Parts: sequence; C-alpha cells; structure tokens
Amino acid sequence: MAGLRRRQATALLAAAVLAGRTVAATTATSVSAAGADAARWLPWPAERARPALRLPDLDGRVWDLTQEQGRPVVLNFWATWCEPCRAEMASFEVLQKQFQASGLKVVAVNFKEGQEPVRRFQKAQGLSLAMVRDSYGEAAQAWGVHTFPTTFVINPAGRPVLQAVGEVDWGSRAVLQKLQAVL
Repeated sequence: MAGLRRRQATALLAAAVLAGRTVAATTATSVSAAGADAARWLPWPAERARPALRLPDLDGRVWDLTQEQGRPVVLNFWATWCEPCRAEMASFEVLQKQFQASGLKVVAVNFKEGQEPVRRFQKAQGLSLAMVRDSYGEAAQAWGVHTFPTTFVINPAGRPVLQAVGEVDWGSRAVLQKLQAVL
C-alpha cells in the first residue's frame, strides 16, 4: 500500500513538474505519509514582515488582506491539480464553522489557474470559502510557498503566527486546539 502511494505521489509530482508548476519534494512526502497528519507546522519568524496580499476573487473583485485586520484569517495556498489540496478543502469548511463566532475567515489562494476551473471546483465541492486567484504565482513567491498545500494562520492583529506545510485535517481536535491557543 505504501509503495502504491509513493508511486502515485511520484506520478503527481512528475505531472506537476511537466506542467510547469512549482512543487517541492515535500509534496510527495505529504501525499505518501499519513495523509492529513503529514503536515509540518512551523512558527512564523518574528523578524519576518507579513507580505502584502491583494488578489482578485472569482467575481473579479479585489480582496485585500489588510481589510481583514481585527479578525483571524487562515490563508491556504492550493491548486485543483494538487490532490492533498483537494482533500483538505472540506475540512476548511468545518474549521470556518467551528470558529465562526470568533470571526475567522478562511481564504483559499489558488495558484496559477483560470477563474472557471476554480469556480467549477468550488461548486462541485459545495464550498462557501472565499477564493482568490494568484494568476502569476507572485503571491506564493512573496509568502515563500514552495509546497502545496501551504497554509498560514494569521492572528486578529494581522500577524502570521503559524505555517502548515502539507495536508491538514482542519476539523481534527488536535488542530482545533492548536488554533485556539494562537487565535
């Protein structure tokens, strides 16, 4: 079974590279490891400033991270061709509902895909999450994203506090406790 997952991860990585996508080798690790528990959790470096983030949503309106000041934000960099990204999307819905009272906003930042494929994915999955598009990959580069999915937890003061590299079950008790501690 592990060999099959490893082959699938290798095929996914090869397809992404051939498609001109930016994917780090750790993506293959996150796919072949224990699924949603394979993420690496990293603190945001105290000396690092938060990059700006202004991107169009699926209706062409510009979304700006600075407008979310005062509320916690979970910022997920993902792509429809990334299987671990697709797998964790439903748990973002659970997360947003769980922290609704605290004003949590989950924003899915799509990497280099057109508006229609993202809209079709959102509709097919029944997602209500805010989705914006990083059409040229500049936002991913500014945030230091090399692996998909990569997610940042931003506190109400607008400061990133945690980074999860790889797939996460955002509805799990352990993750919810981790988030409650930093938000």
